Amino acid sequence: MIRAEHVARLLRTEDGEPVLIVREGRAEVVDAARLDEPRYKGALRVASRGDIMPSGGGEPTQEETEALARRLDSAVSHLGG
Repeated sequence: MIRAEHVARLLRTEDGEPVLIVREGRAEVVDAARLDEPRYKGALRVASRGDIMPSGGGEPTQEETEALARRLDSAVSHLGG
């Protein structure tokens, strides 16, 4: 469900306040301000850009991005999302 491409998109998006959500069994990155729209009702907010941005700054490696995606996917799967 959550793949490295979702994490990379979340980290690259600088407009607004990007968040990674799961909605209807699919992961996507949207602006947090849009979460009040009816189409996002029931979406699970997984993480914001600030939640996963490396503390030292800079871009994570591909391996780090993939590892983070696996951890997030595992966490959501254990919630039943």
